[in-house]
Amino acid sequence: MLYLQQIGRGLRKTDTKKNIIVIDVVDEYGAMIKACNMHTIFANSYYVPFGDIIKTDYTPGDMVVIDGLKERIERIMEVDINSFEEKYGDYLSQEQVAREYFVSTGTVTSWVKKKKIVPSVEYRFGNKSIYLFSPDDVEKYRKELNIKEHNDSTIKEDFFEFLEERDYSLSYKMPFLLAIVKHIDAIGDAKIEDVLDDYIAFYQDRLARGLQVDRSTCPYDEKMLKDRKAVQRNMLTNPFEKFERKRFLYYSKDLSVISMNHALFGQMKEEDWERVRRQMREDLRKYYDGMGGV
Repeated sequence: MLYLQQIGRGLRKTDTKKNIIVIDVVDEYGAMIKACNMHTIFANSYYVPFGDIIKTDYTPGDMVVIDGLKERIERIMEVDINSFEEKYGDYLSQEQVAREYFVSTGTVTSWVKKKKIVPSVEYRFGNKSIYLFSPDDVEKYRKELNIKEHNDSTIKEDFFEFLEERDYSLSYKMPFLLAIVKHIDAIGDAKIEDVLDDYIAFYQDRLARGLQVDRSTCPYDEKMLKDRKAVQRNMLTNPFEKFERKRFLYYSKDLSVISMNHALFGQMKEEDWERVRRQMREDLRKYYDGMGGV
């Protein structure tokens, strides 16, 4: 949509403008791997350097003149104007496969390199590639690699299994999740400002008491903790992204809320919330043992 809006600005009619020159260097690709270029927009399957995008009857040798620029047509190339959405609308990207399998994109990349899984489609762009996987191949590799299927019926079990892993390279998950549980409302939303307040307060309190904030790799010092935007960016990268990748939490920038997956939220009972609070507090005590305690 943004690409179309940009082109649309040039296409507006005025008394002083006769032509628009669009330098379409490379296709635009969004998160869903959708092709978007001028030839697709105007359904013109013939590429002619300097050619009029709406003209489809050029022949080699014709002269193209645009704003005084002259160019002889030496070749006409047929291009594929079908969008990726039309051809591969139900295929999964590398990121989507990672989410489907509950692993990191790095793991999927490693599997591709080791040929544990083979992409159904590979598009090369310079020294990089875009991998796409058909639904059939996704299921095939799920069975071959004995990967558990994750869906709404397993999401609560998945959530607590994730917490039980206790994968804490830094402390972030614990105060973050405690803040989410504290501020989540009746529809499963927590205002990000409220979560951020508690999250920052946890580390500021440690500083105020002269305690070690976290391990040496943690960037939270007195200066950074005063920069709410910086802390929020960091929080949305880690730990939020770890929960979002597994589809437990989502962030709406427009609404400024962090939302729990509705299927998960609907299955959570009061004893489940207390279980989360109890584990996070216990894990914080163990994590900070040797760093002055909680």
